[in-house]
Amino acid sequence: MNMLNPLYWFSLQPANVDGLLGNLLFGFILMLFLAGVVCRIVIMNKKQDHYVKMIGKRLITLCLTMGFLGVMMYFFSYEGIQLFGARFWYPMWVLGFVVWGTFITRFALKEIPALREKNLRQHAKSKYIPGRKR
Repeated sequence: MNMLNPLYWFSLQPANVDGLLGNLLFGFILMLFLAGVVCRIVIMNKKQDHYVKMIGKRLITLCLTMGFLGVMMYFFSYEGIQLFGARFWYPMWVLGFVVWGTFITRFALKEIPALREKNLRQHAKSKYIPGRKR
C-alpha cells in the first residue's frame, strides 16, 4: 500500500530496482529501445506508403527516446543517485509515454486520412494543369 501514498512517489529517495520487479522494468525498457531500433531498420528500408513512414518515424522516435530515458532512470536508481534516481521520475516517464502515444494515435487516426484526402484532391486537380508528367 506504500505505492498509493503520494509521499512515497515525491521523495528524493531512489527507487528500489532490485528483485523481480526491477528486472521486469529493465526488460520492458530495454525491449522498448530495441523495438525502436528494429522498427527503424525495417520501416526505413522498405518501400512503403509515405504516410506509413510518417507514422513509423514518430513511433521510432517515441521508442528510442523513452527507451533511452528509461535506461538512464534505471541506471540512476540502481546506483542510488538521489535526484536523478528519484521515484517521481517514473510516473512522469509513464505520463510522457502515454501523452506522446496519444498524440501519435491522434495523428494516425485523424490527420493521416485528411492528408490522404488532400493529396488525392490535389492529384486530381493537377492532372488538368499542363506541365511535366510524372
